[in-house]
Amino acid sequence: MVLHTTTLLLAGVPVHLVAARLGRADPAVTLRVYSHVLREHAAGVGDVFAHAVKGSR
Repeated sequence: MVLHTTTLLLAGVPVHLVAARLGRADPAVTLRVYSHVLREHAAGVGDVFAHAVKGSR
């Protein structure tokens, strides 16, 4: 289940959909357990934006 959840979150699947897929009624549980995955993934968001802006020039 850990690999499944981590893979979905890193692919950008919204937390509420991942939680539902896991059978959890409350996405807050998934957020608490996997918040480290989301924080680590968020570190690269700025790079994605910078790359998109460079590509549009």
